[in-house]
Amino acid sequence: MDSSFIPVAEKIDVPSVTRTWDTISLLYEDQFHDPAEVDEEIDNIQSLVSELVDVEIIGESIEGRNITCLRITNEMNTVQKAKTLVLAQHHGREQITVELALRFVLWLLNGYGVDTVLTEYVDTQEVYVIPTLNPDALDIVVNDGNHWLRKNLRPYDNDGDGLFSEDDAEDADGDGSISEYIVYLKSYPTEVPAIQDADYWYYEGIDNDNDTLFNEDEIGLVDLNRNYPNFWDFGVTDVTTQEYRGTTPFSEPETQAFRDFAQQHKFAMAYSLHSGTNATLFVQSGSNYWVEPTLYYQMASDYRGILPSGFNNGLGYPVFDVLNLASATAGGWGEWMYYEQDCTAPITFEIYTNESANVEDAYVIIVNNSTHIIREWEGIYGYFDPVVEHIQTLWLELLPAFEYLLEMTPRIDIDITGISGGINTGETLTLTTSMHCLSSRLGSKESVTLLGNESEVLDTMTTVEASQTLTDEASFILSKDLSDSGYTISIGNNYTGYARFVLSLGSPAGPDLVLSGIGIGIVLAAIVIIVYLKRR
Repeated sequence: MDSSFIPVAEKIDVPSVTRTWDTISLLYEDQFHDPAEVDEEIDNIQSLVSELVDVEIIGESIEGRNITCLRITNEMNTVQKAKTLVLAQHHGREQITVELALRFVLWLLNGYGVDTVLTEYVDTQEVYVIPTLNPDALDIVVNDGNHWLRKNLRPYDNDGDGLFSEDDAEDADGDGSISEYIVYLKSYPTEVPAIQDADYWYYEGIDNDNDTLFNEDEIGLVDLNRNYPNFWDFGVTDVTTQEYRGTTPFSEPETQAFRDFAQQHKFAMAYSLHSGTNATLFVQSGSNYWVEPTLYYQMASDYRGILPSGFNNGLGYPVFDVLNLASATAGGWGEWMYYEQDCTAPITFEIYTNESANVEDAYVIIVNNSTHIIREWEGIYGYFDPVVEHIQTLWLELLPAFEYLLEMTPRIDIDITGISGGINTGETLTLTTSMHCLSSRLGSKESVTLLGNESEVLDTMTTVEASQTLTDEASFILSKDLSDSGYTISIGNNYTGYARFVLSLGSPAGPDLVLSGIGIGIVLAAIVIIVYLKRR
């Protein structure tokens, strides 16, 4: 082959999708969704914007309901892109998380082709959204009004009568809520003891199975956010508690579905949405410290600037204090994501609470006699979930945190700035790359790699840190002549996604001169000027 030809690299830039859809609204906008309505919303969204939305059923709940994941990305760009995740509703009664997950999806789609930054995020990222991990409990909470239900619906015979979950809490007095009562026997020096000092507690209800006991066989068994393997051995073993860990790690089909899904992806940052407080919770070690103290300190500072004032006050410790008041969550999602899935920042994002006053004040004294004190709390619904009219307002208040998730997802802007070496099969080609990490907090985590046509690793380059710009070289042996069409390479990794380039042969050049198109143009212009001057 004529050696005067030079190797060149052209970056494959995929255009944005042409927007063909109008602004999308929820089918059930002014209410909390039950699982069937969530499925309808997902089907409607995918049908309207199939160019950006892919839907995958990742598993089923204990009662056979779908656990569904939406992937929002530019489907024209088939190369793997940087990935991020929003996971909602581990706990049944935290249905506000479902609503914000759905609104996040609409915001992405409605802003695409309108907002330049948002369009670029969707073009260069794969955004995964799981609106409900616990759809069985969601159905009970929304349709049956049991707003106390936290756990999944694995059947359990609490009272040992051979029946399962037949005597649950219910609204016996018809006031629209199920109350919790805590009882203190009069053996205390103070008149009103603290909540945690109660002798026993019970829920409002009736004796459904006529055994003279009330609510002794409740529905719900396993706390899904205590069913992951890390620190699971330290979890709660009492099946009647709200934080029961399950019989084994991943004993539940819901957590199994998420496990199998997560193991197929690499997320550097992810949100698990919860409610009950206003807090951004980072992963902790078994000795109470943040596992990434410097990074989490920086991110906590970022959140302080974008979240509503006082958002993290409910934590009970300063937002910048790297020493937390509690150790790692036994069997928690975040711990598993960090330790087993190499997710640097799996954030438990607590998005709502009505804890404006001391929780003690929520329990009203209804009995105070010579033998005991009874306190009642009937406001559990408003504690975890806002009134329907406030859902959209809450979404707008927290939108900056979702923008932050996309901004911090590590992506690398990659260009090939130099190319030299052979052009024939068996010869070595060397690429000089320029790499800039677009995230100011998270780097590439792993080395940037050079992949061949069949995703074969051809060479490994350096790791790129947050906001860093650097150059590096990669060399590999050509498996075919560059004169052959379709010699495609990819540069990146599983966290940042990949940029694709086509290698080919450029125009002939002199033995000591390699010119780009611009360089050739400059030379030709100079020749024209010289000829013109000589003629004068």
